[in-house]
Amino acid sequence: MKLNKLLLATLLVGSVLSTSSCGGNTLVVYTESGFAPFEYVKNGKIVGVDVDIMNKVGEKLGKKVVFENVSFDTIVDTVSEGKLTNVGAAGLSITEERLEKVDFSIPYYKANLYVIFNVDNVNNEFAHTMTDGNIGVYWSSLTTTKGIGIQTGTTADLFLGDEIAEGGSLEGIKKSDYDFLDTAVADIGLNIDYVIIDELPAKKLVEGKEKLDCLPLYYKGEQDEIAFDEYAIAVTKGQDELLNAINDVLNELLKKDNEGITGIQKMVNEHLGI
Repeated sequence: MKLNKLLLATLLVGSVLSTSSCGGNTLVVYTESGFAPFEYVKNGKIVGVDVDIMNKVGEKLGKKVVFENVSFDTIVDTVSEGKLTNVGAAGLSITEERLEKVDFSIPYYKANLYVIFNVDNVNNEFAHTMTDGNIGVYWSSLTTTKGIGIQTGTTADLFLGDEIAEGGSLEGIKKSDYDFLDTAVADIGLNIDYVIIDELPAKKLVEGKEKLDCLPLYYKGEQDEIAFDEYAIAVTKGQDELLNAINDVLNELLKKDNEGITGIQKMVNEHLGI
């Protein structure tokens, strides 16, 4: 009886190991599905640019790719541990803190930071013509009595945290953390005045919402500078074969066609329906 129990336990452990992380024929990818067009849910299935990229990686490695929808701020730490997954694809940006925990692929998309706001709650001094000719918003324009919302763990979270810590116009501003972007946007006018997030998700989130709009965020100077980050894919340190496969796929997708459009941009356009 003890031998049978031991054998059963061994088989169960083997079964778990064969389907976790990237062992065997399965590649588990952690993502957070509220970040269209890079990851979102359509007909009950997670789709998006990052999903398309990782499916190509799976083809290259001969592995089935399984996507797990998790809280964004858990992805890097879980990838770092390398037990449940070895890869995170969720519009992640490279930061010094994250580089201490995981390896990153080459950057594959540059994203500008945007602020989402209620058009009825801003005055004529809110938006400005920047030195590059675009209409945008300075950080100092984000005067608020309720606070500013961000998705926990995102680059917007880091940017806003730095702005508040450095004082100036945002000194004393309340930063409200949300697990999901749509929850944050729904809270505009109730418990917060603005939401800060990357350009494409911001534009998606305000679609069809008459009172909401979004504009890029700038640092004020002789030459106004837009706030931006670059996306890359996080991999467990030491998973060189996986990292190399991801970079090979990205390098192919970053090549421009005769019209100067990359494969990544074509994916973005497809998921945006343009």
